[in-house]
Amino acid sequence: MDYGRICINSIGPSLLLAPSRARLICTVIGAAMIAGCVSTPTADEMLQLPAPHMLPEAPEHITDERARFRDYFCRELSANALDESTSCADWLHHLPDESEYIPSDMPARTHVQALFVTGAFSECFGETARPFASAIENLATTGDEFGTIVVGGRSGPDHNAVQIADFMESWKRDADKPLVLFGYSKGINDVLEFLVDYPQVAANVSAVVSVAGSVSGSRLADRFDSIYEVLFSHLPSSHCEQGDGDVVHSLRTEEREAFLVDNPLPAHIRYYSIVAFTTRERMARALVPAWEILLDDSRRNDGQLVPVHALLPNSSLLGYLNADHWAVAMRLELDHGFIADRPDERPFPQTVLLKAILRLVGEDLANSPAALPGTSENVRLHRSVQDPPR
Repeated sequence: MDYGRICINSIGPSLLLAPSRARLICTVIGAAMIAGCVSTPTADEMLQLPAPHMLPEAPEHITDERARFRDYFCRELSANALDESTSCADWLHHLPDESEYIPSDMPARTHVQALFVTGAFSECFGETARPFASAIENLATTGDEFGTIVVGGRSGPDHNAVQIADFMESWKRDADKPLVLFGYSKGINDVLEFLVDYPQVAANVSAVVSVAGSVSGSRLADRFDSIYEVLFSHLPSSHCEQGDGDVVHSLRTEEREAFLVDNPLPAHIRYYSIVAFTTRERMARALVPAWEILLDDSRRNDGQLVPVHALLPNSSLLGYLNADHWAVAMRLELDHGFIADRPDERPFPQTVLLKAILRLVGEDLANSPAALPGTSENVRLHRSVQDPPR
């Protein structure tokens, strides 16, 4: 069977690429697959390793809310499960250090206005690349309000922070509902830049949620900046504008870590992290080469990030998802089946995930509202290089 021809014929139309460009992408993917002669981790192996937020290189001041979040996630999954054979542990990793949580009546929560910021190249792939698009439709009548900020898919955080500020200034605010920003993938870097660059607009934000966010950058950007440019620089401009072209370079770990050291964020905002890692069975076809490459850095990754780079310092850790980088928030397989197909075809329960996040964050905001803007000093998101090691 001519897999090369199948790849070209599938990737080209699905990404609207010319055959020559599709051939280049397939060649790079194929070469990486052939070169990826590494032992792949099992689920048991990943669960026995120390929790990512406990590693020496992890960011500081992580509040462990995994047990409470598990209770909410599992309740939602049980109430909405269409497949009785699927358990909560199938989607949410339970690491040995996680404390037990005794379920109780869930306290009242406030409804929120939630805005979702797209990730790198998201605008290039259409509606199925909008974070939580299907979940938003399913939750349209729950009392929360939703909006999506489609930022420049090929631009860096400086460029996209302007777009977030412009959207926020035109967004119809409901003073009775806290405003929560969700940053998916690189979207969290754009959100953090916005908070720093536009403090007056950011004063309306009550909480920020990082979903598989490239908080401290990506090792892939460190290694393959030039290759990413070759692969994606010629995507059709009708789908995503050229922007400032800084998308990949801005994701280098040295760039993101320098930003975190130099820029304190507003203290009145609550911060939350959701991280993902999984096995080969849950990995989208096009993410497999990157997943195998990242195994050199961590036996746990989501095909784009290692867990420690997805942790937002000074945040509440909600959980470690058993899913790849795309599945946690997008349904690319609906329109781009060749690149997003997985051996395990079950879709990640994104609606359950979003409901559980809204439950916990809304509960926090209802029971202990965030401080008013300006009532305390801004907080730094990362240790200064002068700070002593832990």
